[in-house]
Amino acid sequence: MASVSSWKTILDPTVLLFVSYLICLICYPLWTFFKSAEPVFVMMILSYFAVLPLALFLLKKDSKRSLSTVFKMISHSTVLVGIILALLYYGLLYLISYIFGSSFEFTALSLRGFENYAVYSLPLAFALYLLFAVFGAFAEEVAYRGYVQTRISSRYGYTAGIFVATLLFSLQHIHVFQLNWLEAFFQTLFVYVMLFGVFVGYLFFKSKENIWTVFSFHALSNIFNISFPTIMNTAFPFAIHFADIITFTVMILLIRYLL
Repeated sequence: MASVSSWKTILDPTVLLFVSYLICLICYPLWTFFKSAEPVFVMMILSYFAVLPLALFLLKKDSKRSLSTVFKMISHSTVLVGIILALLYYGLLYLISYIFGSSFEFTALSLRGFENYAVYSLPLAFALYLLFAVFGAFAEEVAYRGYVQTRISSRYGYTAGIFVATLLFSLQHIHVFQLNWLEAFFQTLFVYVMLFGVFVGYLFFKSKENIWTVFSFHALSNIFNISFPTIMNTAFPFAIHFADIITFTVMILLIRYLL
């Protein structure tokens, strides 16, 4: 019975990952069909309406307590902490990148990473992206920190909880099944996503599993990644990876002794 329970503890969280992949497989033909950013953002928003209810169902089933208790906001300062940490992270990242020799160019306001799509209305596209960034951050934090990490941690300890949640969270971001996209993802984003998952998992643990702290950090990070009008020109290959490693290490040490 113990071995069955152990397998179930690991197997249940992977359901979220497989559901995410299934949604991507269904949406991918539409993704390549759309030529403008607005319907792409709408599709991305709708995809989380399948993940979030499943995560909430599993969370309620396994936590043995009401969802109102899980999402109770003790103080608005919990959100403020996440916002401050997000601003601090990007301040440190840019400072360390500058020390490594990176240069910066300020650009016009645009949706970075979606330049290949036409935009019929920039304000509407930004509004839809902001909705996706906030709602997506909430769905992912509920799924991978609120459910996966707490479930694994309760049985195997918080280190294992952070590791498993980070692994599934990182794999969930592999949402386009093309070889050239996968190569680009592992070369540019995978290190950042893994480090991000470790940091947010540790922040979740240090904040006594407060979902609002990690949600606010995640949401602001999503918004910043796309909308901040700056291009970073790195001085050497993988400089941004080194900057990310140092920055997240400093951030973990910071919350270790402050929270």
